[in-house]
Amino acid sequence: MFGTEDETGVDEREQPSATPYMRRSRAVAVRRSRFPWGIRRTVRALFIAILILLPLGGAGYLLTVYALNSSRFQVNSPADVTVVGNHYVSRKEILSALGVPVPNSGFGINVFRLSLQSKEKQVKTIPWILSATIVRSYPHHLTVYVTEREPVAFVDVEGQIKMVDRNGVLLDTPDKSHFDFPIIRGLNFQADPARRKSQIDLYREFMRETSDKMSRSGWIVSEINLSDPADLQALLVQGQETLLVYFGDRDFLGRFENFLTVLPELRKTNARISSVDLRYSNQVVVNPEGQGSGAPPATKTSTARKAKKT
Repeated sequence: MFGTEDETGVDEREQPSATPYMRRSRAVAVRRSRFPWGIRRTVRALFIAILILLPLGGAGYLLTVYALNSSRFQVNSPADVTVVGNHYVSRKEILSALGVPVPNSGFGINVFRLSLQSKEKQVKTIPWILSATIVRSYPHHLTVYVTEREPVAFVDVEGQIKMVDRNGVLLDTPDKSHFDFPIIRGLNFQADPARRKSQIDLYREFMRETSDKMSRSGWIVSEINLSDPADLQALLVQGQETLLVYFGDRDFLGRFENFLTVLPELRKTNARISSVDLRYSNQVVVNPEGQGSGAPPATKTSTARKAKKT
C-alpha cells in the first residue's frame, strides 16, 4: 500500500544502489624539482646549442683563417685579372690603378682582404673611366667592368688639343683613335663645373638640331665658340669658303635654314663676307670682311621664312 513493487514483487526501496559508496582517496604527495620547468627547458636548449654551435664556430674560425692566408686565394699576376669594357684606356693603366702585382714578385693580393669599393674608386681616378665595378671570381680571379666616358668635342687648352665629354671633363686624346668633332673654344676649366656642363649642353643641342641639315647642305662645323652663354658662334666651312655665323642660344635649325635661304642672294653680290648674324628676327645681318658683329652691319637681308622671334 505504501510501497510499489515491480513485477518481481521486490520493493524498489529495498534494492541496493547501482553505485556503491566510495571513500575519498587519500592525496598522493608529488615530489617537485627545485628548478621550475621553464628554467630546465632553457638550460637544455643552451646545452644543445653549445654542443652544436661550438664545433661550427670553431670550424668557421679555422676556415676564415685559411681563406685569409692561403695562397690559393691570392691574385698573383695580371693573368688573374680580366678587364671588360675598355676601348681607350689601356689594360695596363687599369691594372696599375688596382695595384696588381707583377708576375713572380712573391707578392699577392688576397681576394677576401681586397676592398672592392676602394679599388673601384682607384680605377675611377683615371679620367677616361666613368664607372667601374669589380667582381670576385673564386678562387683567385678578379673581373673589372669599366664604362668609359664618351667624348663629344675637341678643345684647345693652352695650344694643346684635348677632348671633353658631355659633362665637361677634360680628356687626353688616346693614341690610334679617330674622332670627327669640332673644336670648342671658350670653355673655362677653372670655373664651376655646372656652368661648363651647361655650355656643353648648348653645344650638343646645336649639333643635335643642325647636324643632319648641315651635312646634307655641304657645310661643316669647324669650330664652336661658347664664351658668350647667350650666343653660340660657329665657324662653318664649305670648300674654300669659311664663314663665322652667330646663332644665339635657341632655334638653331630654324636660323640655319634662314641662312641657307638667303645664301644664294649673298653670293650674287660677290662680296667677301666676314660673318653672318642670325640672331635678329626675320632678317640675316651680313658683315663684310674687316667688320665684326658689333660693327654697323653692311647688309640686312630679309628671310623668306619667318624666323622665331629672338
